[in-house]
Amino acid sequence: MPASPSCPTVPPPPTSDTVFVIGAGIVGACVALALNRAGCKVTLIDALPPGCGTSYGNAGLISVDSCLPISLPGMIWKTPKWLLSRDGPLAIRPAYLPSLLPWLVKWLRAGREDRVLAHSAALHRLHRPALTQYRSLLGAEAFADLIKAGGQLHLWAGSPHSNAAGRLITEIRRRQKILVKTLDARDIARLVPGLDAKGMHGICFEEHAHCINPQRLVQTLVHNFLSEGGTLRHERIQCIQAMARGGYALWGSTGSVHAEQVVLAAGAHTPRLLGPLGVRMPMEVERGYHVELPFAQVQLKVPFVDKDRAVAVTPMEHGLRIAGTVEFAGLDRPPDPRRTEALLRIAGELFPGINTDGARTWLGFRPSTPDSMPIIGRIAKHPGLFVACGHGHTGLTGAPMTAQLIVHWVTGRAAQIDPEPYGLSRFS
Repeated sequence: MPASPSCPTVPPPPTSDTVFVIGAGIVGACVALALNRAGCKVTLIDALPPGCGTSYGNAGLISVDSCLPISLPGMIWKTPKWLLSRDGPLAIRPAYLPSLLPWLVKWLRAGREDRVLAHSAALHRLHRPALTQYRSLLGAEAFADLIKAGGQLHLWAGSPHSNAAGRLITEIRRRQKILVKTLDARDIARLVPGLDAKGMHGICFEEHAHCINPQRLVQTLVHNFLSEGGTLRHERIQCIQAMARGGYALWGSTGSVHAEQVVLAAGAHTPRLLGPLGVRMPMEVERGYHVELPFAQVQLKVPFVDKDRAVAVTPMEHGLRIAGTVEFAGLDRPPDPRRTEALLRIAGELFPGINTDGARTWLGFRPSTPDSMPIIGRIAKHPGLFVACGHGHTGLTGAPMTAQLIVHWVTGRAAQIDPEPYGLSRFS
């Protein structure tokens, strides 16, 4: 990752009493709206229009019982197979491997059973209220329009986990009281018509949901924020400077502003903004791709995750979205078309004869921590500076409760769940 830029030393404009939220993706939109409703004066800042970054292209899954960290016992032994497969779910650009190694070591250590059990409990507390929170943030009409609570399927043909991981997953579901429905071949054929389901097994998470248009979800949240008195500022924040007299200078593309309280919800770009302040975050960029097929001619009733291929297939408002793959190559390298070509091949394997005409492709940047837990809370050595990032694959699910935790940290209101497990200090 390139070195963080140095901040200028020119005195900034006078202090503002506004809470500035940097990043207008799903996390920033939820945070800004929740702070506004808590009585704060809030300005939401992003160089792009709301929902046009990583939130634009996610798989749309709202998985309230999703609480499995990515690193599990035995995962390391699957990595070589994934890397050697042309269409495997994992790719690492060789030149990036030296930069990635420290994070990978932390990721492997996070797969210890005791850590997985602790992290899964914290993730479940963060994710479980998502639908209730979205209904409140959006309003009943917009919620019904954007979010479909029909469940999600997990399907596989082989064994999706090692024996050790499988036993641990069973224990996690027992502890968190997660109910799943086992699917037979007839169930799969009914729920996923046209799928080549030979030899497949599956389970259904009946309380999960999905969003038919994640970008429009973010836009609706920001619309509510603006209609309730919030302010949106289109600007690229280039640097955050701590001031000797307190507060922060936000250096933007059109000038600077002095802020007493700042919430960084800038996703994968957050570490670069924190660098000049001497704050280091153990966060990596998982580059994720999707293809969206507007004329797929697949009538999918509910979304599903193919556990063997590590892709999610979701019926969206504008077509069928096949999302997945993890590529480690940093923020600055160009997209690799082989990753979207692999997704198109997978689409053809799942649904023989699928129509791929007009396929739209996309690349986004998942901000991921070694333990799959987001980083939410205050930066101890910088009063008034807060972070809400690192949600990895579950930002759409974790965003609403993340917003409530930021309300706790900014305003001092009682937290709805214990905020401590999500703090940056856990990596000290």
